[in-house]
Amino acid sequence: MDCRDDAERLRSMADEIRSGDPAGALERYIEASDMGDVKASSSAGYMLMVGEGCDPDPESAEVHLRRAAESGDQTAQCNLGALMSSMSRPEEAVRWFRAAAESGSITGMRNLASMLATGIGTGRDCTEAARLYSEAAGLGDPDSMCMLAVMHRNGQGIPIDKLAAAELYRRAADLGDPGAQYDLAFMLDTGEGIPVDHEEAERLFRLSAGQGDNDARLCLGGILYERGDLTEAVDVFMDAAMDGDVKAMYNLGLIYSDERFEDHDPAKAEEWFLGAAESGFAYGQMMMGCACLNRGDMESAESWFRKSASQGEPTSKYNLGALALSGKICMDDREAIRLVTEAAMEGVQEAADLISRLSSQGAL
Repeated sequence: MDCRDDAERLRSMADEIRSGDPAGALERYIEASDMGDVKASSSAGYMLMVGEGCDPDPESAEVHLRRAAESGDQTAQCNLGALMSSMSRPEEAVRWFRAAAESGSITGMRNLASMLATGIGTGRDCTEAARLYSEAAGLGDPDSMCMLAVMHRNGQGIPIDKLAAAELYRRAADLGDPGAQYDLAFMLDTGEGIPVDHEEAERLFRLSAGQGDNDARLCLGGILYERGDLTEAVDVFMDAAMDGDVKAMYNLGLIYSDERFEDHDPAKAEEWFLGAAESGFAYGQMMMGCACLNRGDMESAESWFRKSASQGEPTSKYNLGALALSGKICMDDREAIRLVTEAAMEGVQEAADLISRLSSQGAL
């Protein structure tokens, strides 16, 4: 048995044990790579790059990936390109993505297109990027369909064409891509360059939400809330909240505060507002400020309103200014009037009414 047969045997053994013993598999891949097996070099390089069966080792990963890439292995060329990009060597990344793309690799086409669209590691060329995305999309790649759709949708280096964007999203959505399902649903729901179709939009939001897309969950939950399907809206928002989405936490607070909801529960509402507030969400902080204010806890109310107002939330600006002007918290009058004025200019009617009263009293 010659060296090539030994290398293939080692690689086959590594393939068999990789899922259960990645460290053992890596050892065998490295041995086979050193014996000249291209596929083993590709696998060893990838495992060393991502830390599968070991701590990440970019330098060793480069050695093995380069062996395979220089032998024409498309997967290794793409992974070496990704490694070069992560090591701040974008020009080399472009070279390897281009090599993979020219040999027909969809991943190579998509990654090269991304670098051309941004001009990272090469001159910016959106026309060539669009061509590459189109070629990869024609080979059935949903990610490329979505990226080309974004370029058409936003006029990113090519003319705006909302219809073309929607058609590309449709192709990717039909392949089950949750991001495409969400984006097409959003365009249909708002009539962004295409006719409004709320029924189809909801169907697509449901498909995307079912695959865990939190943006889709938020939109679907909003549709259900507006329709009065509060129980189902809670289920949808709950899924997103459990993934840590602060907007979903806030929306759950709103629903549990809603007396139309059969499980109306102000205490539970405050728990969700608190979760959103502690995660830094300005509207959650505003609602916590209001809850503390209603309990007479002025110190906590002021603290939450200040956090929210610092992010530009207008109702919190009004509440801070109004509390100061009524003598309930300490603040310079000029600063209080500035906050109330800003809130009025941002559409808070109570702030506009207060400014009007102060003006009529000659206090301004």
